[in-house]
Amino acid sequence: MANTQKKRARVDKRNVSTIDSFAENDSLPALLENEPAKDSFLISAGTYERILYGVEGRFEGEVLALSSRFIFPAHIGCIKSVSVGGRYLASGSTDEIIRLYDLKKRVELGSLHEHKGSITSLQFHGHSHLLSASEDGAICIFRTKDWEPLKVLKGHRGPVNDIAIHPSGKLALSVSQDRTVIVWNLLTGQRASRTKTPNSGELVVWNPSGTSYVISYGTEVQVYNVGQAEPATTIFSQQRILAVLAVVFKGNTYVITGCQDKRIRIYSIGGTELASAQCHDNRIKGLSSLDMVFPDGSTKTIIVSVSSDGRIKVWNLADMIDPVLQLEENTAVVDVLDLSINPLATYNADVRLTCVFSSNNSF
Repeated sequence: MANTQKKRARVDKRNVSTIDSFAENDSLPALLENEPAKDSFLISAGTYERILYGVEGRFEGEVLALSSRFIFPAHIGCIKSVSVGGRYLASGSTDEIIRLYDLKKRVELGSLHEHKGSITSLQFHGHSHLLSASEDGAICIFRTKDWEPLKVLKGHRGPVNDIAIHPSGKLALSVSQDRTVIVWNLLTGQRASRTKTPNSGELVVWNPSGTSYVISYGTEVQVYNVGQAEPATTIFSQQRILAVLAVVFKGNTYVITGCQDKRIRIYSIGGTELASAQCHDNRIKGLSSLDMVFPDGSTKTIIVSVSSDGRIKVWNLADMIDPVLQLEENTAVVDVLDLSINPLATYNADVRLTCVFSSNNSF
């Protein structure tokens, strides 16, 4: 069993010194625009069975094929979050440990033991920094070159459910069971604002441009514009929302949810439900998106979904939204469209999947 008593970062390190403050030159740099995946992409998925799956997606002619790249027995508890930054993969679990892997060398680097509760959320900013959130109410910022903790952010009075880093790297959001959302200034490592939320925020994501963000509260989603305390839009769902994305298609932002009833739902940024499709045989536990260059040379957004049914599925975002746009062109009043679409590819992991992250496969 892993030693959970040791609270310092425990990884292979060289010439590491203790960091006592969060200096400005250690702040998170702005990200360059992500390059779309060209030859292949990587899907990393966690499971209830404590196993970490790596699946590679690659076009073989016109057909997208998914194949196993690695299977790690990573934890002694359920894996709740995975994230990839460049060559690094991190997984977090109910065992309170963050495991680290080098995808290029395909080796485990070690583990981080800063938290005293289940790891609830992990997010890399590029390949230089990793943020982690936990049921202990803390958020840790690690620098990947030596895996030292630069700062521990403390501001919540309850477990932190999720975190999201702004594309600029200057801000981060966190939502908690204390029914607050906190905006963190990552240049200083200090809390910028704290706002009450109507319920316990379970999930939080930025839209790709960083001009708005989305918070999920079980069966409700609220969209906020930056700088405004009140939500611009509230979305009500009859089903529990377990995963949420904000994506851009043909210049417009859409909110996509994965739900308890096995369906993916698509909403306009204004809150109108546009379409839904049954995509799995059990509840949808995770969603991720990635831009991919297709065989015809066009760049398209793909959506990756994972479910308790054990399957990883890859979808073309255009297949979800184009039918809605075509119907709007020809119909004055548009009902919620019940889509019947096929995935680009399916991989059966034959375990209960809990979380997913898709990433460019070039390091």
